[in-house]
Amino acid sequence: MVKQYPCWVFLVVGNVAIKKITMSSKDMKEKTFFELLKKRRSIRSFKKNAVNSSILDKILKACDLAPSSGGLQTFEIYQVKNKQKRKQLSAAAKDQTFVAQAPLLLVFCANPSRSVERFGKRSELFSVQDATIATAYAQLATYVTGLSTVLVGNFDEKRVSEILNLPHGHGQLPYFQLDTRTKNHKKRAQEDSRTFCI
Repeated sequence: MVKQYPCWVFLVVGNVAIKKITMSSKDMKEKTFFELLKKRRSIRSFKKNAVNSSILDKILKACDLAPSSGGLQTFEIYQVKNKQKRKQLSAAAKDQTFVAQAPLLLVFCANPSRSVERFGKRSELFSVQDATIATAYAQLATYVTGLSTVLVGNFDEKRVSEILNLPHGHGQLPYFQLDTRTKNHKKRAQEDSRTFCI
């Protein structure tokens, strides 16, 4: 049995309450990748309206396209939409109120059991790396859809695990909270990450 890796990520996702950030597909074609990186900012003030399911699907697809050790996608993503759970997670995150304010939290968890047979003890490190890369892909995909995010890394790991009733062996990375393929794009030979709604 692989031990739990104590590292968490929450990605807080929502519509920015201060000003709307939009980027059309035309803008995206004209902007360079580095310009995108310069413009993206962490936002801590969100509107209460729900994240559109088609946008969420694009964000999750971006995570599935993230490179991972052996193409095994050794991470899980928990979607937290439930208001009460978000409030509990806000308290577990040292009372950072914006965590409860956002309509969606994506909690990225390392799951080394998905690669332990192939990589042995190194699967612990690889799964954290995989979840971290997927989180970065989700952050950038969220930005290009016109939504905003912030990573949250200051929280009580044990309490978050209890709130979400996470399986043993799922190490969490900070909270958080797209893929557009051309017709000629070849499908990547890798598993989809597993996502769970809470």
